[in-house]
Amino acid sequence: MFCIRYAFQAAIYAIWRERNRIRHGEKPLPIAMLQKLTEKGIRNKLSLMSTRKRRGLETALQFWFQTRL
Repeated sequence: MFCIRYAFQAAIYAIWRERNRIRHGEKPLPIAMLQKLTEKGIRNKLSLMSTRKRRGLETALQFWFQTRL
């Protein structure tokens, strides 16, 4: 459940950040680039959680990679 909630939060943050970039006059990023940045952020967070041995989240990164097939 943590992976799903965190992925949702990361997607909302990416959309918000992109909206601010456009409002401040920058060019919009391609959708593929936004997707890559969001997935990389999720992987980094889950990797950090797994290395810190947080109880119940040891296999979160493995679960995330299984869903990416």
